[in-house]
Amino acid sequence: MVRMLGAWGAALVVWLVGFTIVAQLASGASGGERLSDLDRTVRLDLPWVLISIAMVVAAGAVQRDRTHQVRWFAGILAIPVLAIVVGAAAPIGGDGDPLAVVLYVAEGVAGAAAGAAAAAVLSVKAEERGGGYW
Repeated sequence: MVRMLGAWGAALVVWLVGFTIVAQLASGASGGERLSDLDRTVRLDLPWVLISIAMVVAAGAVQRDRTHQVRWFAGILAIPVLAIVVGAAAPIGGDGDPLAVVLYVAEGVAGAAAGAAAAAVLSVKAEERGGGYW
């Protein structure tokens, strides 16, 4: 349970740092103007995918025990799923139209899936070496 809480804490720290950065990037539009498509992609969408990947990999670095797959997935995916739900309910940098929410959820799920794949590969390689993640 301690490792589970540690994994959630690691993912939460990554989310907090990433959210702070994205909030600063999103507020870069002058005078409250809407972001252009390119600005939205660079300032909101790409960082959100990278944050989603980093949250899962950071949680996977703490939650290394893969003997119980359900526990491992719960440890590495709980905070990213929570961030997706909260972000869909209270969007930043947009007006919350349905297309933006669907895009946000799709990006979050894709990032979490890529992060889970990376965490699985890293943990298998770590088991082969007989050591930790890094």
